Amino acid sequence: MKFFLLIINIGFFISAFTQNFITPTIITTLSSDLNENSGLINLNGEIWTHTDNGGKTELYLIDISDGSIIRTVDVKDANNEDWEDITFDETYVYIGDFGNNDGSRTNLKVYRIKRQDLASSNEVEAKKIEFSYSDQTSFEPSYHNTNFDCEAMVSTGNKLFLFTKNWVDNQTNVYQLPNEPGEYTAEYLFSFDVNCLISGAEWHPSLNNLYLIGYNQNGGSYTWVFRDFSGTDFFSGNSVKLIWTSLTQIEGICMADASGIYVSSEKFGGELDPTLYYLNLSNYLNIENEGLPSGITVTSDKHRILVQTNDNSILIGEIHVRDLYGKIVYKSYIREENYLEIPIKTSGVYMVLFKGENLKFSVKTVVF
Repeated sequence: MKFFLLIINIGFFISAFTQNFITPTIITTLSSDLNENSGLINLNGEIWTHTDNGGKTELYLIDISDGSIIRTVDVKDANNEDWEDITFDETYVYIGDFGNNDGSRTNLKVYRIKRQDLASSNEVEAKKIEFSYSDQTSFEPSYHNTNFDCEAMVSTGNKLFLFTKNWVDNQTNVYQLPNEPGEYTAEYLFSFDVNCLISGAEWHPSLNNLYLIGYNQNGGSYTWVFRDFSGTDFFSGNSVKLIWTSLTQIEGICMADASGIYVSSEKFGGELDPTLYYLNLSNYLNIENEGLPSGITVTSDKHRILVQTNDNSILIGEIHVRDLYGKIVYKSYIREENYLEIPIKTSGVYMVLFKGENLKFSVKTVVF
C-alpha cells in the first residue's frame, strides 16, 4: 500500500510541474556511525560531514573510497541540539544548529570555527552566531507543522543565507544573517515554492548556480538547480527541478567538481544504509555563461592559463580567474595585450572571465 501511494504522489508532481528525472551514481555506503549524517562540505578535496539531532559535537572526514571515517575533530564550546548543515568561506567553517522540527526553539545558532584549526588540530574552538527569525511570533510546539525548521545554509561575502524546511506549505523561505559572532535577527528576504522539504544547499559562485536538495515524506528525493540570477536574488533566474529515480532521504550536499555534486543520505526505512551519491548536472549548468568569441583562445598547461587573440587584435579590459568555489585567484586590468600568461599555483577547474568595453566572455578551463 505504501508503494502504491508513492506512485500516486510522484504522478501528481509530474502533472503539476515542469521537471526532469535524474539517476544518481552511488559512490559508497557510509560508516554506520553516520546513519544520521546531515551536512557536507568539500574543503580542498576533503569531504567533511556531521550528524544531527542529539549527535556528538564532532566533524568527520570521510574516505570516499569506502565511506569510512578517517579523522574526527571535536568542536569545543558547542552543543549538538540539531546540527543540520555546514558551509564555509575563505577563513571559517559554519555549522548550523538550527534544526527546529516543532518550531519552538529559542536558541537557534550557527557555530563558527577557523578553517586553519580544522586542518591542523583534532580539537577546535567554536564561536556562536545566535539568531531568531524576523517573522516568527509564536513558539508553541507543533511537531512537523512549522515553517521555521531549517536544514540548509550557504555563505557569501559577510553573510549567511538560510533556506527553511517548510512542513506547512512545502516552500522554502530565505533569511539573511551576519557571519560574525553575536546575537541577531535573521532577516526574511523571499520564498520559493519548491514543493518538497529542503534539507541542504550549495552555491557555486563561479557559475552563479544554487543547488537545493530535498525530499518528501514517502522517500521521493529532489535536486533544484537555480541559475542566471543576479547577486543573491537566488530565485530570479532560471530553474529546474530534478526528480531522483531512487528512493531515499537525502541530507547533505557539496560540490564534487565543476559539473557535479556529492549528496549524502541518512539510513532510511530500516533497510537503506547511509550513502554518498554523485549527480552529474552538466546538462543543467551554465558552465560557459557567455561562450568564447571567435578570435579568442583560452588554453592551459602546467600551472598556467594562456589567453590570446588569434588575429592579433588587442584586449583592453578587466580579467579575473575564479576557482571552483568562487575565490578570485587572479585579477588584472589589461591595457593593450594580445597574449597573456596567468600563473596558477594549484591544479583544478577555473573560470576565466573578461569584461571590456566591446567584448566580454567567460569560459571554463582545467589547469594540471
